[in-house]
Amino acid sequence: MSELLPEALILKTITNAKEMKETHISYVFLTDDYVYKLKKPVDFGFLDFRLKRARKGYCILEKELNERFSDGIYLDVLKIARQGNDFKLLPYQSTLLTVDYVVKMKRIPDEDFLSNRIEKGLIDIDKAKTIGKQIAERFKNISTPFEQAEEFGGFELIKQNCEENFTQTEKYTDGLIDKDKFNFIKKATLSFIEKNADFLKQRVKDGFVKDGHGDLRAEHVYFSGDNVGLIDCIEFNKRFRFNDVVSDFVFLCMELDATGETEISDAFLSGFLEVFDDEGSKRLINFYKCYRAYVRAKVTCFLLEEKGEDWEFYDEKKQETDKLINMSLLYAINMEKCTHAIFYGLMGSGKTKNSKEFCKNYPAVHLSTDIQRKKQAGIKPEENIHVEFGKSIYSEENSLKLYEKLGNQTDYFDKIGRMCVVDGSFLKRAYLYKFISNHNFSFLKIKFTADDETILKRLEKRKHKKTVSDGRPELFFAQKESAENINPDLIIETVDSPEQNIEKIIGKLTDEAEF
Repeated sequence: MSELLPEALILKTITNAKEMKETHISYVFLTDDYVYKLKKPVDFGFLDFRLKRARKGYCILEKELNERFSDGIYLDVLKIARQGNDFKLLPYQSTLLTVDYVVKMKRIPDEDFLSNRIEKGLIDIDKAKTIGKQIAERFKNISTPFEQAEEFGGFELIKQNCEENFTQTEKYTDGLIDKDKFNFIKKATLSFIEKNADFLKQRVKDGFVKDGHGDLRAEHVYFSGDNVGLIDCIEFNKRFRFNDVVSDFVFLCMELDATGETEISDAFLSGFLEVFDDEGSKRLINFYKCYRAYVRAKVTCFLLEEKGEDWEFYDEKKQETDKLINMSLLYAINMEKCTHAIFYGLMGSGKTKNSKEFCKNYPAVHLSTDIQRKKQAGIKPEENIHVEFGKSIYSEENSLKLYEKLGNQTDYFDKIGRMCVVDGSFLKRAYLYKFISNHNFSFLKIKFTADDETILKRLEKRKHKKTVSDGRPELFFAQKESAENINPDLIIETVDSPEQNIEKIIGKLTDEAEF
């Protein structure tokens, strides 16, 4: 934290604030009932708060813009005024000598912020859908003149913003950003823009580009009873605030993807798509998720460059950058069309271990046949079932129902742009046909293998652990004998580490991606 500016010290004293938060552009002082925000006299290029009159104007604008998304939170714009040797907070129109300008807000209880409720597990799928729908309705009600939308959020600005990202970060490909991933994300992004130029221009004409929020994160969403409001929209730069509604909203989804909350993220998106249910909006989901994740990675690179490798949080932030680049990469792979992955093979071949590793590093959803099979039968996933091979819940009839259900689930995720990793044995061609029947999604079949001795050792070790899988050494050869060839697109022999295997899979996905 930097040393407080005199204006900040004065405000702290006047308000008798119990708590202070500092960002790179403002000081925020908190009392029991109110929040006071003071802008710093800084110039970062994308904003310029150096002049007092500019800070005044942006305080007024901040209140006006955020009142569109919140009810009774942004209370007033005040001035720190000097009267003799005393300082007071007065209406900004006061003629007394001005020290600086302040936005006064009603303090929102910490427990009413969406970020805190998600962290405490208080947001279920149905509630998340309702929240997504409510936010979408707020966006839909924003009226934005076409001329402004085109000037500040039109095709040329979209292209400029994306090109600027890559120009500003190319220097980091010697260390902070993997060069191959950088090249792929750049190529996919710029190709999408060029191919969809007319479509992106039409989005402006059709009213999807709004004078919106620009920084929609979970900590900027709050609850007021059963309804939600938004705070802290970007007031200082129209280029960052004027966005397609999809770009604005999926920032929130991308942030949740980054914390592993993909289920909640998808529920938010489903609610949003109940309001913006056009095919064009769905078409833009991964394009804008890719853009938002890359911007976050870019900003983190700036921070790492500024702080240097001796900074105590350097390694932590570097890992954050890696995660964001991986996210951006997978969104880029699925930008034009989702490609799902079937991770299949015999019991003990490593398909589940690698599925989990993939979904830990990339924002894909893991669909496990082991888990779904038991849920389908009303059995707890962790409960082991000892039955003969191909009998009971493992019968062909039950398996066909299972793979049909997995196909339906994959189709649902396909429609909202979420890549699925489907983890199962896929022993028979009939199971694959049942999985894909009546659907039009794209997929790769990735087969995991190991020699018999290795697999039997793994299965023997598994007998002493609590696992979802019911695979046992005595069932292995029966399964191997019955397995049919479903023509893999890639074979992974699980002799390498999961991390190395995942890189091979990512390489295959990038090779197969459409531009």
